[in-house]
Amino acid sequence: MKLPTLFSCAWMLLSLVARPLSLQAEFVEVAPQVKLYYEISGQGDPLLFVPGWMMTAGIWKEQVAAFSKTHRVIVMDPRGQGNSSKVLSGNTLQQQAKDLRRLIESLQLDRVTLVAWSMALAVVLEYANQFGNDRLKSLVLVDGWPSMVKKDDWPRGLTPEDTNRLVLDWENNRMAKTNEFIDNMFTTERSDPELEWMVKEALRTPTTVATVLAYDYFSSDRRPLLSKIAVPTLITMTAENKEVGEFMQSQIPNSQLTVFEGLGHALFLDDPRRFNERLAAFLKSSE
Repeated sequence: MKLPTLFSCAWMLLSLVARPLSLQAEFVEVAPQVKLYYEISGQGDPLLFVPGWMMTAGIWKEQVAAFSKTHRVIVMDPRGQGNSSKVLSGNTLQQQAKDLRRLIESLQLDRVTLVAWSMALAVVLEYANQFGNDRLKSLVLVDGWPSMVKKDDWPRGLTPEDTNRLVLDWENNRMAKTNEFIDNMFTTERSDPELEWMVKEALRTPTTVATVLAYDYFSSDRRPLLSKIAVPTLITMTAENKEVGEFMQSQIPNSQLTVFEGLGHALFLDDPRRFNERLAAFLKSSE
């Protein structure tokens, strides 16, 4: 894939045109000198989308366009990502859960549905561990893992040596690894401007922040936290991660699993129609 160029601006402008006219962009202070960026559009039951590692609110453009017609849709940039504050401390998934709580309280959200992609699954588990299921109506967990740590009872993860090598590789080869990371998110063809925009957005997360978050995610086993979830939960996974989804379904009461065959990690962009239809059906069933 090519490095970011001016063509990425064209894709970004097209995304902006597709956004609802009622969209509001704001910041909320979650800690001293730390502000989170968020956007709100639509009216109705609250639906809060949390992006994954290094990603930003714009990644949910297809969902904002679809669900702001029926819901109050909030998309956000986690600490250290996108338009949110970049600071040298608090760059942990536990702290991101506290930030998420502060955002929910600030917006006075109650009975909110959280849609968490990839690493954001760990943020949701940290939220459940710290705050229980307070203010939550339901959860949608999108192709994330509760543990990336290889153990006798979890052979699909990484060894400490693997994690160390991965983190150092990202620290030393940020541009190349970011391009590779974005390319591997999809099975469908994506335009160069779209991919370039995603790379540009990912690179807004400082390298040190990105590697610290990666180390937190890849070195922590959060499987015991799955049982703390006590609200209706939809688990959506790629075929590659079907077994991980089945494990999570076995640990989360009142959960259901949908496996999307033929799609990549960013499955909600790979085939937004299929993903949005499944999400809409889940939201209707949990009313």
